[in-house]
Amino acid sequence: MEPNWKPLIDKLGGERCGGFMFMGRVNGINLYKHGIARLYLDLDDNGNCYVYRGKSHFEPADFAAQLQRLEMALAELGETLDSVYDEAYIAKKTRDLADAGIEHERFEVDDPEDFFIH
Repeated sequence: MEPNWKPLIDKLGGERCGGFMFMGRVNGINLYKHGIARLYLDLDDNGNCYVYRGKSHFEPADFAAQLQRLEMALAELGETLDSVYDEAYIAKKTRDLADAGIEHERFEVDDPEDFFIH
């Protein structure tokens, strides 16, 4: 699936999207997960905002409220929407966890059909 960044970029501007991952599309809704805050912004192609309520059910949501929720979570972590979730950030997070005595594993899956954890 080709990522559709346009709705997110239209809402935030390209410079504030570097922390997001495109997670896919469900029922016409693009799922954007923030790599640092681990929270989603779910937008349709027109930029309308939704929240996930389980079992592939999404409800319309207030974009400003969802954005504020995300920004507050980032602020608690000392980050902003300008923070980039990249290999350098992930490496620093891994070092910080190790320094705190917390083991951390990261898996990247290129083809979900070829991946199995037992």
